[in-house]
Amino acid sequence: MAKKFAFLLVRDFTLSPLSLFIDTLRLAGDEGDRSRRVEFDWEIVGERGLPIRASCGVELLPTKAIGNPEDFDNVVVVGGLLDTSRGLSSEKEAFLMRAAEKGVPITALCTGSFVLARYGLLDGYSAAVSWFHIKDFRAEFPDVSAHADSLYSVDRGRATCAGGTGAADLAGYFVSQFIGQKAAEKAAKILVLDRIRSSRDVQPVGDLFPAAASRAVKRALLLMESNLQETLSVAEIAARMNCSRRQLERLFGAELGIGPMAAYLALRVHYAKSLLEGSDLAIGEIAYRCGFPNAGHFSRVFRQQTGITPTHLRHPNRAAANDVAK
Repeated sequence: MAKKFAFLLVRDFTLSPLSLFIDTLRLAGDEGDRSRRVEFDWEIVGERGLPIRASCGVELLPTKAIGNPEDFDNVVVVGGLLDTSRGLSSEKEAFLMRAAEKGVPITALCTGSFVLARYGLLDGYSAAVSWFHIKDFRAEFPDVSAHADSLYSVDRGRATCAGGTGAADLAGYFVSQFIGQKAAEKAAKILVLDRIRSSRDVQPVGDLFPAAASRAVKRALLLMESNLQETLSVAEIAARMNCSRRQLERLFGAELGIGPMAAYLALRVHYAKSLLEGSDLAIGEIAYRCGFPNAGHFSRVFRQQTGITPTHLRHPNRAAANDVAK
């Protein structure tokens, strides 16, 4: 019998993870490209007749009324804009909680991990979260073992992914588990994807270090970005990479031209710069969030790295007037 997936869409859900996940199942589960539901089946579960709006403006109608989650082999929550008012309806919430009670496997796509975590459904589990949202996620859900150094995570009855094309990779994992790796590879080729990536593949690194090439360096940078407030030592990072500190330092030198600690500091200063330009947080709070012991130390390091003080960046006119007065 076909494996059945129930999709719960939050209001303003992200369309691409949903479509990539379903299309991977569709293409892998049929011969040719005729969209027959031979190996896999799926339903958009919701209140009948009520359209669900995606963040891009497209609206979808549910294909099945809210019923018994035990009719499905997996319940998939598709996240969207991070606003608690755009969550699941009470009926969908009850459906999800019943699925958890009955042991039905639950999957979260994109920011669906925030939805599961708000219901306590990820407490004690490992979860893959986008590098773009990892800081917010950890601050809100300290009981979840969240990480941003892989595309997706499958931990017992919970699966999570960072979003985007990672949804196709996670769907490919399910395809491989149910009907084999060749079917997953076929779907990837039809979707013109390079390959179905595994949970060992890392999320793309931000544009601060575009020269990063090896998995070890990319993953180390993501670990650093995920731990800006409470910084890790190079030895701790190397241990998580299953390599020696010296080996990690050689890789950073060869690919980036700097050592791990210099790269770590650049990431912290880069994040501090974004907070100075895009928030009203006090400089002392920004220093704390970026792993500096106090505002004074932060200001000195920031000036060494950028050539200007944090105050000058945030209030250039005021700083210029002070310089003239001096």
